[in-house]
Amino acid sequence: MNWLLETALGDQAERPGALRWLQVVGLACCAALTLFVMATLAFGRYPSQVQYGTALALALVAVFALKPMLRDGQGRRTLLDLLLSLLLIAGTLFAWAYMTLEYQAIANFREGLPNDWDLLAYGVGTLVVIFGAHRAEGWMLTGVVLAAVAYLLFGHVMPGILEHRPFSLSRVLEISYSYRGIFGVALGSVVDIVLIFVILGTALRMTGAGELFNDLALMMTRGRRSGPAQCAIIASSLFGSINGSAPANVASTGVLTIPMMKRAGFTGRFAGGVEATASCVGQIMPPVMGVGAFIMSDITGIPYVEIMVAALVPAMLYLFSLSTTVALEAGRLKLEPTGERAPGWDRLRLSRAAVLVIGFGLLLTLLFLGYPPTYCGLIAIGAMLAVAMLLPDTRLGIGDWIRFVIEGGRDGLSVMLSCAAIGIVIAAITSTGLGVALNQQITALGGEHLFAALVLAALCSIVLGMGLPTAASYLMVIFVAGPAIMDLGVSKLGTHLFVFYYATLSAITPPVALAIFAAAAIARENPVPLALNALRLAAVGFVLPVAWVFHPEIVIGTQGTGLLDALAYLPFLLVGIVGFAAAHVGYLFAPLGLPERLVMALGAALVLAQGLTFNLLGVALVALPALFRIVRSRHAGSA
Repeated sequence: MNWLLETALGDQAERPGALRWLQVVGLACCAALTLFVMATLAFGRYPSQVQYGTALALALVAVFALKPMLRDGQGRRTLLDLLLSLLLIAGTLFAWAYMTLEYQAIANFREGLPNDWDLLAYGVGTLVVIFGAHRAEGWMLTGVVLAAVAYLLFGHVMPGILEHRPFSLSRVLEISYSYRGIFGVALGSVVDIVLIFVILGTALRMTGAGELFNDLALMMTRGRRSGPAQCAIIASSLFGSINGSAPANVASTGVLTIPMMKRAGFTGRFAGGVEATASCVGQIMPPVMGVGAFIMSDITGIPYVEIMVAALVPAMLYLFSLSTTVALEAGRLKLEPTGERAPGWDRLRLSRAAVLVIGFGLLLTLLFLGYPPTYCGLIAIGAMLAVAMLLPDTRLGIGDWIRFVIEGGRDGLSVMLSCAAIGIVIAAITSTGLGVALNQQITALGGEHLFAALVLAALCSIVLGMGLPTAASYLMVIFVAGPAIMDLGVSKLGTHLFVFYYATLSAITPPVALAIFAAAAIARENPVPLALNALRLAAVGFVLPVAWVFHPEIVIGTQGTGLLDALAYLPFLLVGIVGFAAAHVGYLFAPLGLPERLVMALGAALVLAQGLTFNLLGVALVALPALFRIVRSRHAGSA
């Protein structure tokens, strides 16, 4: 037991005694969650109430056992926290057992007419979910959920569009702890789809295949003066597509890439900004998109392959913008190629490549053949683990298998509990009519000024997504702003991608920019200037969703657009991105003066305007200063 705790928890392992046994219970629940998800996918799931309730109960017990809220001066769990945790675990087990036994009777006879025991279970269940979400994600999410509960209770006395009909306390509890709330689409998407891909990411890490992303990035960027920054972009985008969390991605890859960029000559705040923005790219990068594509497919009914194809061009454009910016920054700083040695293809890396290629090849093949994503993920996990066991360099020992089942569940605690709590927010938005009222306001504004309505919807997505995992913020915001954007003439797929992009970018948007704080801790920089660098680097990402509303050809498959439409407009976009990057970096072949930077910025803006004439004029405004700099530098060289 001691070995298990030290391996799984490190410095957070408690001293011998009751606290240590509580941590054992938490780790056992994490392992049980992994096994429960995989077993029910392989052999058949339970009814939704049992399936979601059991997974949620395991996650709640695990988080109460493993994440103390009250610590002493040495960082250890206090006796008060132990008692509170035990009380919350008891409440979790009561709510789970009662609802598992009574869900059929409630659905058939007591829906809308709960008895006292029903209300007690609803109240206790809602309370433990809020406490669990607080331990998993902190005060930001807790504040949002408590505000939603308060709005349900007291919104009938609020002014204007915020007013709704009165709700009794019993009605609020029933709404919260039901399929409209905690057990709704948010938790359902996590249990049915997200967790299996979280386990897939754990399998990648345990077999070492995930580390191959960093090796590949180093191989691809060696010998370039912007190589360390390009390495960060490639590694973070590849790893982030599986990881699904920008802050976690920064913590995983940033410990390697940020010091490497600083050694190459980039400032700490620029290096941290590159890592933070690149960590967001992975979540919009096909094929997995941090499981966002699978959630989107589940709630829209749009086939996964169609979503993946539609997301490809915007993701590539965002990557191109980051790559161009860091290349120009390296040129402005006159950096020299670093002496970082690229790893070679030894037997270990070949073994990891075999695991990665076979696992992902099988995953993509099955997805393109139309099989359900969850079964594709399950089969990919089995294939990766089987191949890993056949190869001596990636073979898992008994301890590795134990860590795999534990970490597979533990990695999913945060997203599961945050999405369960977000279900209460979604219930408040839909039950009170607030979502309809906000949609009407956005649609009315769009009738006069479409651009202003889109900006309002984007701000809504960013603000509501601050401090939340991407999946949770996307699921919450789509119910608020999604219908209004579709009412303005944007396709369903374009709308969902619009909201998903801004939910992703909320991780680097101050004041609650979790990826920024993670990068600042590694870079040892003030988060404020680092955040400003990140916003500058990610500017194209903030503009792209608005751009594809006016240029649907950017998103292949929406509003009748195809690959040829995208290819026809793509050269204009690439020129515009180069012009915009050169304008804010102040360098293109040579340092740029203020007039040249302003002309290039104007050209980049015209590229996004509707009409071929404006697009051609934008290209000309970007190209002329660039040609002038090329001619001038050659003339200076010949002289």
